[in-house]
Amino acid sequence: MQSGKQKRAAIMARRDARKTRAAALALEAVPRVPVNRARLAPCNSYGEPQFVHDGYYQDRRFICRDCGARQVWTAEQQQWWYETAKGYVYSTAVRCLTCRRERRLAHSGQMRIGI
Repeated sequence: MQSGKQKRAAIMARRDARKTRAAALALEAVPRVPVNRARLAPCNSYGEPQFVHDGYYQDRRFICRDCGARQVWTAEQQQWWYETAKGYVYSTAVRCLTCRRERRLAHSGQMRIGI
């Protein structure tokens, strides 16, 4: 028979073990791509975004602004956007690929008509 203090200690030990396992799995499951600060677009800001501070890109989940679909902005896509396309470092993905294409087509159609 265990006392209340012993039961609490056992429960806390199990919780701590579970947290460490979950943290280890989370670190392994998240792909990381290193940040090349020299390739980022210049930004006249007093601070730096979290991914620059951490030194790596990691997958980010977001919900599409137009259709509400759950999406993932992968680390590779972020690296391309920030380093190759020279996107603003404080911008993030807000639309899924399908909605971006539809929006692009609608916008190009308006430009041709002259609206």
